[in-house]
Amino acid sequence: MILKPAISIIVPCYNAIDKIGRCFASLSNLKLEIDLYEVIFVDDRSSDGTYELIEKTLPLHSNWRAYCLESNSGSPSKPRNVGINESRGKYLYFLDCDDQVKSNSLELLYNLAEVTNADLVRSELLVDDGKSLTIMNRLRTWSPHMTTQQRRKMIISQQSTTVDSFVRRDVVVSNSIRWPEHLRMGEDTLFLSAILAHAEKIEYLAAPSYIYNRLPSMTPASTQRYGRKELSDHLEVWETAQKILAPAGVDYRNCRLSVGLRVAIESMIFKNRGDIDQSTFEKLAGFLKINRTLVSGFNYSQRIRDVVSAAQQNDYEQFACLTRPRLLIAGYDLKFISDVIPELAKHYDIRIDQWKGHAIHDEAASREHLQWAEYIWCEWLLGNAEWYSRNVRQDQKLVVRMHRMELGRAHGERLDMRNVNAIVAVSTFFFERLLERFPSIPRKKVRLIHNYVRIERYKSTWSSKRSFTLGMIGILPARKGLLKTLTILNELKKIDPRFELKIFGHRAEDIPWVLKDTQEMQYFRECSDYITQNKLDDSVHFLGHQDITCSLEKEDVGYVLSTSESDLGFPGPESFHLAIADGFAAGGVSLILSWPGAEYVWPQEIIHDSINSIVSKILYFSKCPDEHQMSSRIGLEFIKENYNYESFVQAVVNTYLEI
Repeated sequence: MILKPAISIIVPCYNAIDKIGRCFASLSNLKLEIDLYEVIFVDDRSSDGTYELIEKTLPLHSNWRAYCLESNSGSPSKPRNVGINESRGKYLYFLDCDDQVKSNSLELLYNLAEVTNADLVRSELLVDDGKSLTIMNRLRTWSPHMTTQQRRKMIISQQSTTVDSFVRRDVVVSNSIRWPEHLRMGEDTLFLSAILAHAEKIEYLAAPSYIYNRLPSMTPASTQRYGRKELSDHLEVWETAQKILAPAGVDYRNCRLSVGLRVAIESMIFKNRGDIDQSTFEKLAGFLKINRTLVSGFNYSQRIRDVVSAAQQNDYEQFACLTRPRLLIAGYDLKFISDVIPELAKHYDIRIDQWKGHAIHDEAASREHLQWAEYIWCEWLLGNAEWYSRNVRQDQKLVVRMHRMELGRAHGERLDMRNVNAIVAVSTFFFERLLERFPSIPRKKVRLIHNYVRIERYKSTWSSKRSFTLGMIGILPARKGLLKTLTILNELKKIDPRFELKIFGHRAEDIPWVLKDTQEMQYFRECSDYITQNKLDDSVHFLGHQDITCSLEKEDVGYVLSTSESDLGFPGPESFHLAIADGFAAGGVSLILSWPGAEYVWPQEIIHDSINSIVSKILYFSKCPDEHQMSSRIGLEFIKENYNYESFVQAVVNTYLEI
């Protein structure tokens, strides 16, 4: 039982089950006698099992304790305050649960504090972004001859206000200093300001003690979004820090506002929640007008100056436009993303770099677009992705979306993966196929974002003719399996002559490359021969390219068939096959003749192992129209839940936030 340790390490926790392991490891490796320190974990009512994991770890460490709040507070401040109340050490040290403390740092901090009788010791910081370690918070001109006021000013002006202060507990308790629990942003600034204002002896350790992790995580951090609440917090923090530090001889606005305002504006741009309303904006505008002279002297980029100017001019619409990241969408065929661009535009300022072919573009125009962009989305892993991967700047974020056909091309082999932040696959099966085809692409850079369906755009009125009308959306190339669909039609007509097939899309003879391909043309001649031999000419209707959102209903299609080949070579089978979603969205049902990966995308109930199974299902529905319609509604609900455009847009937003 530890009666009075020298150091209390306070660790607030919330939903960090995939991140806290690094923290555990660093605390386990501390080079301190076990009776010299205690570790206090305070969980903010995690919902992912973090607290349970901490409890399982406690028996391994006699000087570790844990507490769990009764309800979630929404910020690390309350857990830190609980930690202060429960602490018994002479000194306090705060560590976030997704960061690390260096093994020898607490010993160094403690020894320095004891030798100098310091109330506060600040040190350097290591930032780990997964690629390199960068030293921050270094005070190159620190001198033992500096006055206390000079030390305060240097720390505020030259260090980030990170949590890693080594502070005498008596200073905190006797001055009733606590972390401000109502703030979501900037609470560390006010806590450090209060400590600096009351500390009589301040020291600096010229060595890193704390490792701040900027590694990607699937669990979003509370600081990943910025909006009305965060901006309001920052405005309060800037005013309050000024009041706290002024009596201690430090002008916070002169020392730190330049950095604080820049970080806030960058957060508005790149982490924008989109909820900064007119009222909150006007508070910012008022603050900037009052401090116009000071702010005009800040050395900002033109991007930041434009946002400041819009606020100073009280131009809310311009401000809202400027506080969106600049997203460049580049590619040749944009059919799988074009109709969601209006929704993406709510989050991004968007430009399009329309390529003339898979590897053909106006390079001068692309370079101009690239100069403007902050984020780049390459639709298809083709020449566009290859070119952008070689030309993006280090400060830009490049995401490439791969569908299917790219696995049959070599562009993925020629990517400069150092400059690609993420590659998106549209299905689970093709997530793995991508990694198999291009071993140079690291798994950690691949993301899964399914295609989306704009179901609200489809017409879906039911008619009795739907019970006997098959549909096929796209028959090119041969792997789409037209002959199998014709076989299904033929088997159905043997039982009921009312069945017919409506085919949407180009015919083989309409496409030059198909005409030149001997194998392809041979296949489609076999299909024509099959139609003739089985007297299906009056039952097969080639309707050409049409707007599927209304044509399926207009043509009374009740069944959309997916009969693609199960080829396991590259590029392979279907990756997603949007035609299946079309069928349900338009009021029919879709049926799949099993191809590899279909089970990861679509309900098992619509996947069939044989032509006979599909024939039986269609015959059943034709006799039971109520069941047919019920199955369509179930499929539609599945699409609404899994492939809605709102989820797609949010996944794109989350991807750029994460990387």
